[in-house]
Amino acid sequence: MNGKLQIGDVTVPGRVLTAPMTGITDLPFRRVASALGAPYVATEMVAAAELARARPDVVRRAAVGEGLPLTVIQLVGRDPGRMAEGAAMAERAGADIIDLNYGCPAKEVTGVASGSALMRDLDLPATSSRRW
Repeated sequence: MNGKLQIGDVTVPGRVLTAPMTGITDLPFRRVASALGAPYVATEMVAAAELARARPDVVRRAAVGEGLPLTVIQLVGRDPGRMAEGAAMAERAGADIIDLNYGCPAKEVTGVASGSALMRDLDLPATSSRRW
């Protein structure tokens, strides 16, 4: 087994990935983790709808930085249209990987029907009015 991980057309030069953690994996943390050898350092969880609206604190969570081996932005949300807008913004910002959060069990996330709560509604319409 080699030490690389392939995600689509992106090669991660190692198998240690830092999980996106709100309030933890900000840009300074990602720079330190990267300097210590972590090849994959994801942003804090970023609300796709708020990123699409360019809310300043959310844009800060998605901040990309020079010198990181990869730019990984994690998006969370419920509305497919807003998720697409947030993904497009993340791509324009230089994301190499866009990680969609469909598994977070935190009450703050599931309470607004996002993260792992998305499994409650497998037929979610493309124009849902509920937003993260």
